Amino acid sequence: MGLNETLAKSLVAAGRVRNLIIFYAAVHVIFLFFGQWMVAQGYPGVIELREEQLREIQELPYLKPLTGALAENLPLKILYTFSFNLLFGAFLSTTLTGLVFFFPYMVAVWRSFIIGILIAGMDATPAMLLVFYGTFVLEFGAYCLSSSVGTDLGLSLIWPGRKGTESRKEALLIAGRNGVRLYLLVIIILFMAAVWEMALLHYMGPVSGPAAS
Repeated sequence: MGLNETLAKSLVAAGRVRNLIIFYAAVHVIFLFFGQWMVAQGYPGVIELREEQLREIQELPYLKPLTGALAENLPLKILYTFSFNLLFGAFLSTTLTGLVFFFPYMVAVWRSFIIGILIAGMDATPAMLLVFYGTFVLEFGAYCLSSSVGTDLGLSLIWPGRKGTESRKEALLIAGRNGVRLYLLVIIILFMAAVWEMALLHYMGPVSGPAAS
C-alpha cells in the first residue's frame, strides 16, 4: 500500500468522526480563551491557580531533559518531544481514557483552560507568539484527533448501534480499526509540532514561559 493511499484512508477515517473532531476543536478554543478571560477578570482562585502553575512548570520532570542532557542536540529534542506527546499527550491521556468516553473531554477542558490562564497577560515577543500559537494549533489539532478516537471507542461500548451492529465487541473493533488509520495523521501532526516548537526555540536561545504541550 502506497503512502498516498494510506493517507487517503486516514482522511476517510477522519471523516467518519468529523463531528467529534469539530467538537474537540471548539472545546480547546473556547476553554483557552475562557481561561484568559477569567485571568483578565481577576478571579482570585484562578489567579492563585495561575501563580501555582507558573511556579510548578519550571520543575516539571518531563521538561528537564530539554534543558539538561538534550539541550544542545536538536534532533534528540525533537524526537523526545514527539515521543512524549504521542505516548502521554495523545495515546494515554486522550485515547486510552476514552474507554470511559467522557474522560477525553475532561482532559481537553483542563489542558486548554490551564494553557489559557498561563498565557493570559504575558508580555511575549512576536517570535514567542509565533512559537506558541503554531505549537498550539498543531499539538492540540492532533489531540482533537486522538480524543475523537478515544471517544469513539467509548461510545462504541455503550452505543454499539452507531456502528451498525448490536455487538459491543464488533463495534469496538470497527472503531479501533478506524482509530488506527486516524492515528497516522496524529503521528504526522505531532512530529510537525515537535519540529516547529523545538527548532524555533533552539535557534531563538533560552526563553522563559509556558509551552503548549
